[in-house]
Amino acid sequence: MLYIYLDTHQIKLMHLKKSLLGSYEAAFYKKTFDTDLLENGLPKNIDVINSAVKKTLELIPETPLKDHDVTLIAPQSLFVFFTADMPVDITPTVIDSYVKEKIRTELNISAEDCYYSYFIQESEGKKKIIFYGVKKDTFESIAQPFTLLELKLQSIIPESLAYYKLFEKTLRANKKETIWFVSYDESSLNGYVYDSYGLLETDRWAYTLSSGDKIEKVLQQKASEYEAKNIKLNRLILSGSKAEKVRQDTFTKDVGVWTNPLFRIIPHFYNDYLKLLQHEKAEIPVLEHDVLFGAFIFSLENKQFSVVKSKRQTSAAIVHSATEMTAKKLPWKGIVLFTVSFVITFIGLYFLSRTGFNFNLSSLKLPAFSMPALFKNATPTPEPSPTSAPPTPTPTPEIDRAAIRIKVLNGSGIPGKASDVKEFLNGVGYEEILTENADAFDYEKTVVQIKANRVDELRPLIEKDIASQVAKPEFEDLDEDEASEIVIIVGTDFK
Repeated sequence: MLYIYLDTHQIKLMHLKKSLLGSYEAAFYKKTFDTDLLENGLPKNIDVINSAVKKTLELIPETPLKDHDVTLIAPQSLFVFFTADMPVDITPTVIDSYVKEKIRTELNISAEDCYYSYFIQESEGKKKIIFYGVKKDTFESIAQPFTLLELKLQSIIPESLAYYKLFEKTLRANKKETIWFVSYDESSLNGYVYDSYGLLETDRWAYTLSSGDKIEKVLQQKASEYEAKNIKLNRLILSGSKAEKVRQDTFTKDVGVWTNPLFRIIPHFYNDYLKLLQHEKAEIPVLEHDVLFGAFIFSLENKQFSVVKSKRQTSAAIVHSATEMTAKKLPWKGIVLFTVSFVITFIGLYFLSRTGFNFNLSSLKLPAFSMPALFKNATPTPEPSPTSAPPTPTPTPEIDRAAIRIKVLNGSGIPGKASDVKEFLNGVGYEEILTENADAFDYEKTVVQIKANRVDELRPLIEKDIASQVAKPEFEDLDEDEASEIVIIVGTDFK
């Protein structure tokens, strides 16, 4: 299995071999070319791309590779794209017709002129259709090099979706955010702007760094340009091969946007996917090959998404609902398990009877099976109602301290006190912490400010966590425009 990222001057490659236990042996490669592979986001020359892909594949020790499934990750400019609000009362059977009409009105083309796929994203109680398509002539030009190399182009994923998958799990359903995802490599910066539903701006921002450039100043200036366009950035997700050297607190201050380094996000939210990959080195190079890792996650979570099939069905619409998907599968799973268990038990009893083994059949108890919902209409045998047990209380959901953004302001007048408090909070499990001075240094009592929409869940947590350091802090509401979720103004009462 091959994941291939095609950019203007570079190809990145992830080669996966599935093991018997369901994990993957992963190897990563990349090659940079002087010749342009793409022009304005579209294939420039078929022969050049064919040669570039072939040279990159030669980096794999076990070449030649034939008949391998390829997932291609391509720049956003290769795709036609739109988002549209989905009517609340729309029925699933007419969604595809609705999408086709939107293709005509939003893109001014016919659905027959492109290969496309879409899914439905939910946030803040609303639903949006996220549509991606590739025009047929574009598809033919991008697919031909792989056909010549006897590779099967199984799926094409926009790089913007691959990046989105790397922070999607940090988003909250009841909160709208504007996210700036930026990859920081040796000599370049590039990225996309998203909201809670997905891609917000289709143009990829790119900047080539020179020797005198300071990355914080470059990003600060671009963030100001977005704000002038009424795009207020709530978070900056920083990825790329150079991102690990960035210090989060000072970087956030200099850029003016709360910065989440990707290397902090991945272990907390995507560790299960890391465990699926086995690499010859100790760590998967996620920062350097972020787009490949994101595409890997997307392909596992969105298996119905494909822009390479010519016939679109209503099943192409993907609603992200684990409960709904599980409910559809359980009856058949129950039937299969019951049938297999019954057959094994029958064969065992038959074998024992043929070998002359004596046993009391009446004392044999077969395992109980929960019959699937397929048979739920059968009339049950009435039984006396047992005495009802008291209801089991619903456990409180675990809150991930590492994902909570905290700002610590020193209002005590004691030098270094904010750093001491940060060190204490780190020990409790908080990681997203910035330190600054307060507006004054005469705070005797510590003040804890929490956003109103999260006070019910966060106040008991932070109150418990700092109880050993401050007896009775004052609690206040935090301004909704504040990037942090908790602000602690440290007073002299904080030990």
